Amino acid sequence: MTISAAMAAGGGAPPAQLRPDGATYRRAMGLMPTGVTVITCGSGDRTEALTASSVTSVSLDPLLLLISIGAHGRMRQRIDEHGAFTVNVLASGQEDLSAVFAAHDRPGGPAAQQILGTRVGRTGNVLVSGALLSVDCRVEHRYPGGDHVIVLGRVEALHTRGDPAAPLVYHRGGYATLAQEVAV
Repeated sequence: MTISAAMAAGGGAPPAQLRPDGATYRRAMGLMPTGVTVITCGSGDRTEALTASSVTSVSLDPLLLLISIGAHGRMRQRIDEHGAFTVNVLASGQEDLSAVFAAHDRPGGPAAQQILGTRVGRTGNVLVSGALLSVDCRVEHRYPGGDHVIVLGRVEALHTRGDPAAPLVYHRGGYATLAQEVAV
């Protein structure tokens, strides 16, 4: 039964079905909680970093990870030059770090690396200090996706945090926490 049919059966009016604009679509997709990541590319003078929530595990054989980034942004250009990227899954408490790299005027180069940390992974990208997980990837494929580019990366290395921590979650336009930890 669809949501509309269930509401009609219960006497409630079905939700309006309008063709959404960009702002409406963004608010609607905000209803889906997502993990928060900082994608890094390069190190030192070549450091670039960007907060992103469009990250998806794609395949176990081969190990593939998908990211979606702005088609005309600094990160896309840097990944094209470097041929690799690292996805750093942020922990609860790293909201300030997320905000810094979500800004249009976010730092790059040594200033970015000073904020992110000094460790560098197998693919030559900064690993975010305190992240739950850092996934080093080499670019496998790129696909156009409207105003974004979908980048498929082959996983080269995993770096996990030594102690357990809750993930940083984004929901309804703000940061949230999980109600309870799920045993894995």
